[in-house]
Amino acid sequence: MKSAHPSGTRLRVANLLDDCSLGGVTRALGVFEAEALAQIADASTIVVPPTAMVAPRITADVIITHFPPNWRRLALLASLKLRNPKARIIHVEHSYTRAWEAMHVPSTPRFRAMLWLAMRLVDQIVCVSHAQAEWLQEAAGINADRITVIHPYAENPGLADLPLPEPGERLQIGAYGRFCEQKGFDVLIAAFRKGWFPNCDLVLGGFGEDKLRLRALAGNCPAIRFTGKVDDVATFLQSCDVIAVPSRWEAYGMVANEAREAGRPIMVAPVDGLIEQAADAGQVVDFTDEASIEAALGTMWSANLHDIAREARASVRNCHETRLMQWCALLQSVPATPRREGQPLKAANALPAPSPSAFPCAPHRPTAQHRPAPRPDAVDRRRARSAYRHSPRRNPY
Repeated sequence: MKSAHPSGTRLRVANLLDDCSLGGVTRALGVFEAEALAQIADASTIVVPPTAMVAPRITADVIITHFPPNWRRLALLASLKLRNPKARIIHVEHSYTRAWEAMHVPSTPRFRAMLWLAMRLVDQIVCVSHAQAEWLQEAAGINADRITVIHPYAENPGLADLPLPEPGERLQIGAYGRFCEQKGFDVLIAAFRKGWFPNCDLVLGGFGEDKLRLRALAGNCPAIRFTGKVDDVATFLQSCDVIAVPSRWEAYGMVANEAREAGRPIMVAPVDGLIEQAADAGQVVDFTDEASIEAALGTMWSANLHDIAREARASVRNCHETRLMQWCALLQSVPATPRREGQPLKAANALPAPSPSAFPCAPHRPTAQHRPAPRPDAVDRRRARSAYRHSPRRNPY
């Protein structure tokens, strides 16, 4: 792998986020701290408020957007391209998937029209799974050569060194992540309550807005145990024989990736990027169907469990190096702009602050004393637009 940009100049890369809370997106940015990429790119992170419609001017060769597009953000993406005409714009799609669309979009044609427009305001698209890439080509009418598939990158030391599972009399099935609708833990708990996991214990780790609801759903079931927030992934995985990922949608699914690194077979829901992770590493399971669970457990309980665990670990061997090479190849294809030595990456009129009121590049609004009086017909149009915006039936896309 080459360790420098072909021009001999480090690229200036700006990662644009609209949310800095801890999660898969912010963890994935750790790839730019790796030595191999640091030799190619001088990376920085800029926070853009969710309500911003005017993009900042950025001194960068590459601008990478990490927020999902919507109708409001079309203006932001258009201004990003207009105000930074020399920068190559790469969009990483972390959120939208086929399963997400099926669950959340009331008007598919309208949503896909927005995607069609948004994907034509960027130069290159990075998808985090092959399933997502196939769906996006269909949904937004994108040629395959504009999409690069790079699985998310996040390091968790110690996973590759864990001993393979040695199940006892009861199989320890672990599940962890944010307690929210997406992760589908309520479906997994319901299956345990129905007795569909005989001779198994469920070890649930995590936190989130659905914590009380999930505990109430579990009730006094002796087979279900909550461990709280998972601060040490390796320690949690060491206590499990198998990892279940019952998500309702999942662009990739870092939990499944981490489980494979730890040599834990996986049971994953039949959605999006989870399916391609199972392969030889576990089973695709419909957690709402007893027969599907029974078939998967039959495989897990057999003498093949140790072999599956070994295959799971082998399926992600050198995955971090592979993803680094992919990012390096993508960035090395971008021409670097000559600059003075030590010239920093900067964004004009942009602040790394999530508060819209603190973001000075928001659209200018004149004060009341300088604002001309509107014509009567303009007032009527404004009232009509305001009523439409606040209508409960309005489609958010």
